[in-house]
Amino acid sequence: MIKKMLIILLTALFTTLLGAETKVTLMPDLMRPEALFFDNTQMYVTEGTSIFIYSLKDFKLIKKFGKRGEGPQEFMINPQYSPLFIDVNTEDIIVNSFAKLSWFTKEGKFKRELKLSNPLILLIQPFGENFVGIRFSIGEKRMQILNLYDDKINELKEITKQEHFFQPGKGLRVLDPLPYTIPKDNKLFLAWEKDLVIKVLDIELKELYAIKYDLERRKVTEEDKKEFINFLKTNPATRDVFELLKPIHFPEYYPAVQTPCITGNKIYVVTNNREDDREKTEILLFDMEGKFLKQVFIPIKMNTPIQPYPFNIHEGFLYQVVEDEEEEEWALHMTEIK
Repeated sequence: MIKKMLIILLTALFTTLLGAETKVTLMPDLMRPEALFFDNTQMYVTEGTSIFIYSLKDFKLIKKFGKRGEGPQEFMINPQYSPLFIDVNTEDIIVNSFAKLSWFTKEGKFKRELKLSNPLILLIQPFGENFVGIRFSIGEKRMQILNLYDDKINELKEITKQEHFFQPGKGLRVLDPLPYTIPKDNKLFLAWEKDLVIKVLDIELKELYAIKYDLERRKVTEEDKKEFINFLKTNPATRDVFELLKPIHFPEYYPAVQTPCITGNKIYVVTNNREDDREKTEILLFDMEGKFLKQVFIPIKMNTPIQPYPFNIHEGFLYQVVEDEEEEEWALHMTEIK
């Protein structure tokens, strides 16, 4: 325990010297967390088919629920497409697992479920009285299609689409821009492009305005390419199919946006730019109309050379769960974005 506390103190000291104060809390319940989600009073952590609910006040575990299976409180996942995804921006926890949606109270009590006719509709989120979600098309050309759905997840309208980053026989496009979709206050924020462009649609799906920022994007180096290739060869999810992914295509530059977050009436755009020997990551802040506010660099720890540990931004703080491999324990790092 003394060694663990020393590691925590040294971590906090190191990040303070880098210009950001970080608080560290041990998370002994976690084994391999995958994503963080927040509402006003709670933090939710997904891990496989389990969901952990923590109090934001003291980060004490309130409840853990979910397990693998096909029952009403069980989930199936397809790692090839998406891990468990949840939405906590309404009065419920809405869980999008493979081939179904499930509703739980914020205390983790089961309410109802809806089986999906198409199991490849993922990242489903409520938008007004309807839902938005991404359907993966696996025909002759694989596509990622953002659609509007009704409350039974029947398709109402196509919003936008892009080619999937993997096309059988044509290879894998590494570092394609990821399709980010954020519903907020009856507006839909779409970050689907290689440059920093966030389109904002109203409830009728008409474009209101676009948030743009002239960002000098990070160049993909030969060292970066070697790290990506090594990751694909050694990662458990891709090593056995690596030969099927070839040829591997790299862009000249990283996409501008790594992750966009909206919280506290501000838009936080985590970019792929780094400084201080890649120890700190650039975050750009905008107001809700797209006015640029400021640029900051925050330590975001990497799980692999190309993949950060799970993180999210909530009310001016960056939260990240980081593993101490020597101690085999996870800790929550909370860094204020000043």
